[in-house]
Amino acid sequence: MARIAVSGLSHPAASPSRTVTLPLDRSMAWATQPAAAALLVAAVTFNAAFAWVNAHLFALTPSIVSAAQGAIVLSALAIGVLQPATLIARWFIMAWLLLVTVALTSAVRGQFEPKILGDILLLPAFILLGMRLDGPTLRRTVIGLQLLILLLGMWELAQPVQFGAFFHVVDYYVNTRGYDANAFWAGGDLFLSSERPGGRLLLAGSGLHRGSSLFLEPVSLGNWAVVAALFTAAMWRSLSRPARAFMIGSTFILLAICDGRLALSVILLFCLWLPLCRWIPDRFSIAYLPLLLLALSTGGALGLLDQTGDNFGGRLAVGVEALSSMDLDQMLGISAERVRFDDAGWADFVQAQSLLVSVGLWLFLGLTSFGTGAQDRMAKHGIMLFLTLCMPISNSLLSIKTAALMWVIYGFCYARSRRIPGKEGAA
Repeated sequence: MARIAVSGLSHPAASPSRTVTLPLDRSMAWATQPAAAALLVAAVTFNAAFAWVNAHLFALTPSIVSAAQGAIVLSALAIGVLQPATLIARWFIMAWLLLVTVALTSAVRGQFEPKILGDILLLPAFILLGMRLDGPTLRRTVIGLQLLILLLGMWELAQPVQFGAFFHVVDYYVNTRGYDANAFWAGGDLFLSSERPGGRLLLAGSGLHRGSSLFLEPVSLGNWAVVAALFTAAMWRSLSRPARAFMIGSTFILLAICDGRLALSVILLFCLWLPLCRWIPDRFSIAYLPLLLLALSTGGALGLLDQTGDNFGGRLAVGVEALSSMDLDQMLGISAERVRFDDAGWADFVQAQSLLVSVGLWLFLGLTSFGTGAQDRMAKHGIMLFLTLCMPISNSLLSIKTAALMWVIYGFCYARSRRIPGKEGAA
């Protein structure tokens, strides 16, 4: 059993009385690192793999997909807890409180939905998994996934019919997500948003559809591009020059492939804002959501939000309307009738988990200290800003396909901020 010094403070020069020495079991590293990496890969790829199975082997059901996601989340939780108790205590407590809350709201509703529990346990599970991963394993895994996603996305644009025949995206979403086949108005065998009524923003006039790669949905590919940008910022110093160039170049290619308007806007905002965040305490990120709510309230009162346009302002207006239309039972997460809020992620999350859990999680995640490390601060600010901008207009960020890596980055940076520089080679 090796021992490393780990600081739980924001400032490295803090008093010795608040610095603890935590044990780290190296004997299992040979098993836990590949297992943790495999779980991250599974979280990103299992939907595409299941689509192929559904297309070529046998029809799948929603329960099979939910069971697979549940197994991945529980496995991540199991590997994640194999760490010093003093390092993981807060996240274990979070998982326990979330489990109890879901049990209570389910009891009041008179029905239990495993998906609700799986969606909420995803946060602590992959935060803990990220804390378990070392830097080299995380870098190799994400760069490998980025290359695979890039190649599949380019194949999809070049051969859309072949790609559609391989995955049969329409059949997969009809069988496992309850979609109506008639809703796929764009034609072919790709996701319903593979074309926009108003055409593309990027590569306009090219005649290309919007790509989705492994994620089968263009919006999810855009979310992945944002998380890939977060990864690049968080790991910048430990990435080689070729790796940096690849991550930057491939991320912008993925943006063009999926025609991600929101994703492009968020990444450009990252380029302007995150370099400044190295000097801004990470706990200040808790202000992003209240400031957005204040801005939306002011904009709505002044009539500045377009209520009908298919643009960022219009989508925000829809999100605000969805949130304001919820009744008390929906706010408390005890309504037996679920309303579909595809274009309002925060309303969807609140009705599933309750307003209490939503506010509690925001405070918990925002007030958790990442110390003074520049890369850790940028990662924390980036994640909280992405949540703030994405959740009002889409529930796609709740999907394990992209959320898993985002919370892994959160957990990795949280743990890295508590290690003395030079120890473990984890950064």
